[in-house]
Amino acid sequence: MQLKVTGAPQLDSPRTALRGPRITALELADAEMSFSQEEVLTMLDMKGDEFAERIFSRCGVQRRHLNLSGDSLATTLQGRTSQIEEELFGFAVQAVDRLQVDPLEIGTVVTATLYSLGGPTLAHRLVDHYDMDPSTDKYHVLGVGCASAVPLMRLTAQSMRDHPGKKGLVVAAESMAGILMRSAEDDSRAKIVGSSIFGDGCAAALLDGDPLPEGEDDSGLGAGCGGVGVGPTIVASKVHQIGRTLGAVKLELAAQDSYLHLDRDLPDRAGEGLQELAEDFLDAYGLSRAAIDHWVVHPGGRRIIETVQEALDLSREQVEISYEVLANHGNVGTPSILYVLKKTIEQREPQAGEYGLMITIGPGITVGLMLLQW
Repeated sequence: MQLKVTGAPQLDSPRTALRGPRITALELADAEMSFSQEEVLTMLDMKGDEFAERIFSRCGVQRRHLNLSGDSLATTLQGRTSQIEEELFGFAVQAVDRLQVDPLEIGTVVTATLYSLGGPTLAHRLVDHYDMDPSTDKYHVLGVGCASAVPLMRLTAQSMRDHPGKKGLVVAAESMAGILMRSAEDDSRAKIVGSSIFGDGCAAALLDGDPLPEGEDDSGLGAGCGGVGVGPTIVASKVHQIGRTLGAVKLELAAQDSYLHLDRDLPDRAGEGLQELAEDFLDAYGLSRAAIDHWVVHPGGRRIIETVQEALDLSREQVEISYEVLANHGNVGTPSILYVLKKTIEQREPQAGEYGLMITIGPGITVGLMLLQW
């Protein structure tokens, strides 16, 4: 289950079947309530603010699933702690239930949220809820946000080596509504930008480290991946943190206010060197950008997607699913790239041997790359 690019073998053929842990199922869970951008503007008391209305209309989001109400907005982040932890757990249970997996088959559980104010962790709660084996490895990752998918998969695959024959469960959940606050006179523009794009939701993925023996029927696998054959094999992954960019994405917390700060130059900084980074990553496996059949790009905002497009010379059609996820869900933070992966599987129906490249961008600024093969 090699996940490192260093020393990777050169391929004799661009369609050679590669080995690695496989994503055998993937399911999503959204908040029940969905809001238009106009409705969110009104609820946050930003209606009539020229800058806010311009940002909300241009960021690429049309509707978002949010657990947002007048009662929640009347409290601070600290006052919502219990509610947020229950929402995250509820999202996770919905998504995991849809995987229809035997809990006793799981040897590793890795969960992640942008932030958490409670305990025990989401991973501990899931192990207890599903009566998993007491020896199940469990980890909860905080603060990685939109860049989570790559390190989560890496950590899960590494832990699975100690549990031969067992599967790995990855759960990425987000309650971005929990940090949204009503407008105040002294609000920074960064608060408005952050309030314009984020949504709530969860993704649960099942990893299997045992590839099917040659010739074995795979028609029954991958139902959780949209019912289209098996899910992709994780061939390789890499994370790259851009130096001196720690302040580009940060959670701002005060006694009576909270929001996610996003620098204006975040997309540009993330795009710097992306072409070289991606090409070097692929070259280690004897691949070029032309070999990639499916581009799974983080739907972090309109400018994020456009920056990746420009850096890698991609067409609108190649990243259309990222725009669709952004429009219909917003940026769901930690699980957002898995929304794009699931819809890619459902809509594009990848064929055996085809390649996908997952690109995530999150706090740090950290760029994640993951090479997939169906």
